[in-house]
Formats: sequence, structure tokens, C-alpha cells
Amino acid sequence: MKPFESIMASQIEAYLSYRKSLGYRSMPARYHLLTFDSYLVDTNADWDTFHPPFFLEMRSRIPLESRTVNGILSAVRALFRFLVRRGELTHNPLKDVPPLKENTIVPFVFSPEQVDQLLDVIRSRIRKNENFFLTDLAIYLVVLLMARCGMRISEPVRLLRRHYRRDDATIFIEKTKFGKDRLIPLQKDVSTQIGNYLSVRETLRPHDDNPYLLAGRKQKHLGSITSLLTKIDD
Repeated sequence: MKPFESIMASQIEAYLSYRKSLGYRSMPARYHLLTFDSYLVDTNADWDTFHPPFFLEMRSRIPLESRTVNGILSAVRALFRFLVRRGELTHNPLKDVPPLKENTIVPFVFSPEQVDQLLDVIRSRIRKNENFFLTDLAIYLVVLLMARCGMRISEPVRLLRRHYRRDDATIFIEKTKFGKDRLIPLQKDVSTQIGNYLSVRETLRPHDDNPYLLAGRKQKHLGSITSLLTKIDD
């Protein structure tokens, strides 16, 4: 794990230890504070530079999207709030530093008919060649699980074989976005299609010990959903 190297290294570690004692996960706060720490090193900052103009300039110079920059500002603001409570500082220099304006993303909601059409199109593009068939079928199941079971975009590709419970037609989602576990009941059609996929996989790859439910190659999962859909569209 990369260490902190700025003049605030010990204070940052103390703050993260405090968060851990309260039950918070280390990420993304550690990631945000590593970015802040690197900025302090790059600018040769010292304690006398910690005034609002310094953080306004930092906000404009970090080459990341607005939402990420705001996350960094929020983490740093919480760090200084912690130092004020401990009596190491008299005031929080980020108290009045506003966040950047973020682009609002309006999600597109598919109708049931459009979901069916999307699945039909992906299914029709499954290549019958033995070199591609199993991977294309797995990609189709990734989209099917998102559409029929409400899985998040990264969840289907990371499912392990043990997460699929054939006997009671459920899938166990372990340590999701907020560190929670979920047990998802499967529609009969979805469970049947997963069973068919596993049967085909056993036939085409009889000695396959890939731990993932929807297997990629070389013991890995399939990859990101964006690259998967691009692949099946080629």
C-alpha cells in the first residue's frame, strides 16, 4: 500500500485510523487523500500555505472530472475537521471552499419491451464458431442478469461458481457497493439459461477450473461490460 509522503503524512494516517475505528472502509477516502498528499509534495506545500486560495487553486489544477475533485475536497475537508477537533488547528481552511459544478447525468430507463428487444439483438449476435460461442453466450448472460435481476453493472462478471445456487435458483452477491451481502432469487427462465450455459461449458471446456461463474480466459473473469458489448458487436 502506497505510503503518504507529505508534511501531513502522520496526520492523514491518524485520521484514517480514526475512521477505521468507527467501522468505515479505507477506500475511497485513502485514494482521495493520496491524491491530496501527492499535490502537497508536488507544490512543496507547508502548514503556512493552508488558506482558502491554496485549495481553490488545487481544485482547479487537479486533472480529474468534477465529481472526483469534489470527492477529494470532501475528504480533505473532513481531515481538517478532524484536526480542528483534536486541537491541532484552530479553523478548517476548506470550510468555505465550494465544490465544482457537476454534470447531471439523466439515466435512460428502458421499457420492458425495449429490454426484450435488446436481449434479442445480443442473443442473435452470438457467434456459433466454437472459439467464440461460449464467451458470447456468457456476455449475453451478463446482460440478462442485469436486466432480469437488477444487478449492478460490475456484479455479473465477478460472480464465482459458488455464488450460483442451482438447487434453490438463487445467486449470492457478496460484499456489494456498500459492503452488504444480497441473495437474489432467479426467474425460472434465467436459472434455466445459466444451467444450459454451464452444461455447454462443461462440454467445450471439460477440464476448465476457472472459478468465475461466467468464465473468461486464463482463469479470469470476462472484463468490463463496455468492452464485452463492443466485442460481441464486432
